[in-house]
Amino acid sequence: MANLKTGGSRGGRGLNQITNSTRGAESTELTSVKVNNEVAFCKVYNIKQKEAIERLLLQNRISYYVKWQEQGFFKRMFDSETKEKIIFIICIHDTAIEQAKELVADMQDIKLLVT
Repeated sequence: MANLKTGGSRGGRGLNQITNSTRGAESTELTSVKVNNEVAFCKVYNIKQKEAIERLLLQNRISYYVKWQEQGFFKRMFDSETKEKIIFIICIHDTAIEQAKELVADMQDIKLLVT
């Protein structure tokens, strides 16, 4: 009974030590860190252009991912920008924007989404 009043335990850890260690799991220092650093870099309307950009980004060690959207029939018919069936949106890390702009500067049929 005396052991419970003082907070001692057989393992040598006090009750306060145990509650402090479990409390530490709730409040981490990483919660205030921004982790979503990807930005939509450009839109590409055909597969060959997408593959060419992917090769350039890989050769220059720029991480990326590709989101694709399939356009509906009416969207393709009436929107002059989306005549193709699929639109690829290439997203890159925000620190590589300037380098990626230089790499795709000479390419045609690319719509840059960053300024």
